[in-house]
Amino acid sequence: MAIRLFQSPTSMFCEKVRIVLASKNVPYDVVDVKKDERKSLIEFSGQRKVPVMDYHGQCIIDSTFISAFLEEKYPQNTIYPTAASDKGLCLMLEDWSDEVLIHAIHLMRRAETPEARPAAEKALGIDLRSLELLFTGKSFIFDRMTIADIAIFTQLHYLYTVVRYELPPGYKNLHTWMDLMRSSLKLASLYDIAA
Repeated sequence: MAIRLFQSPTSMFCEKVRIVLASKNVPYDVVDVKKDERKSLIEFSGQRKVPVMDYHGQCIIDSTFISAFLEEKYPQNTIYPTAASDKGLCLMLEDWSDEVLIHAIHLMRRAETPEARPAAEKALGIDLRSLELLFTGKSFIFDRMTIADIAIFTQLHYLYTVVRYELPPGYKNLHTWMDLMRSSLKLASLYDIAA
């Protein structure tokens, strides 16, 4: 029985899981839930949320749980730092990205009027300034790419690919890190996508 990932191509959480699967060289089949209006997803998992992984019949829901499960099953190319305190911080940053940063991202996505845009950019700016400081003098958050980098990147990459929002040029550290992540993961930049 193959590993299946129930997913939506534009979901940042599905992208997070796809990156983890790729980094661990785990083969899997994709089930695009939009093609059958989530019927196969609901039939398998009993709910509508993506991503969901079918691991040889075992149902795992949520990108954080799927990533941790994959780490346990495939410890090669670990997605966590080695030191326990670093791993704790890594998990906290993953959670911050998934539970806090996402709200600023969604606010930008919903800012469809000229009046809504400045408030959304202001809210996002708080998180971007924090990230700009975090990446000062660093290639990755820890000594190599971890799930913290992946979680934050997928949120910001969603801004480019779905919201079509470019980070302001003043965030030089963040731009350098985004370019490093794109080239490391071989993902397209906004300019590549728009071309």
